[in-house]
Amino acid sequence: MNAGPSTGRKAFSLIELLVSITLLAIVSAMIYGAFFQVSNSSLKVKASLSQSQELRLLMKMVLDDLQAVQYLEHFVEDEESVAETGIIAEMVLGPESSEVSQIDFHAALPSRFYRDIESVREGMDPRLHEIGYRLELDTTRDVWQFKRREDFYIDEDLREGGREQILSESVIEFSVSFRIETKTAAGFLEESFEDYEWNTDERECFENISNRCLPDAIQLSMSLKGESGEIVNDSQVINLCVRPCKPELFK
Repeated sequence: MNAGPSTGRKAFSLIELLVSITLLAIVSAMIYGAFFQVSNSSLKVKASLSQSQELRLLMKMVLDDLQAVQYLEHFVEDEESVAETGIIAEMVLGPESSEVSQIDFHAALPSRFYRDIESVREGMDPRLHEIGYRLELDTTRDVWQFKRREDFYIDEDLREGGREQILSESVIEFSVSFRIETKTAAGFLEESFEDYEWNTDERECFENISNRCLPDAIQLSMSLKGESGEIVNDSQVINLCVRPCKPELFK
């Protein structure tokens, strides 16, 4: 009996199989590498966008509060009064042994942290509160926390009391500087943001109008550092015009 007709096809040799497998592995590695690179880049972009958005929100909150800063004259009308008002800002130790700002002030704006109390729910918010911002180290976790403090009721101590809320654990720089216009010997106005500390009480501005109770402008600078180590930063300036910042406007 004759065997069936031959097809004329030959089986792959071992060398051909090895070459095919090697080429397939190389192509697969290239495709995977390209995909991983694109995916990693996408994650970095998303992280950067998230950081930038967080920074914008923090900057807006702080600037909105600072724009509403108030100097309460009736607090210091009595010469024996020890009440604090206006702005108290100082430089303290921050992340990586840097110096950062710590600021407390009176602000005329609705409460953010006391919307749960009955008077606020009924529309009786006094719209005048103590506000504070600071970077503090959580020693239990070794993490720097950016906090906002708000005291519903104003009292003699501008720097304590009220509720605190952690806004971020990514802030590595928080700097507030102040500008005052001064006249040179030639009569020209000179402006600078060289003063990083401000204490309205120490300026004795109520008795001496030449010592400004509030600055002409405030410059806010902030930086955030993400988990990947990428840093985003921003710096903005707001002009203040609150009595007696420019008393000529209120005559």
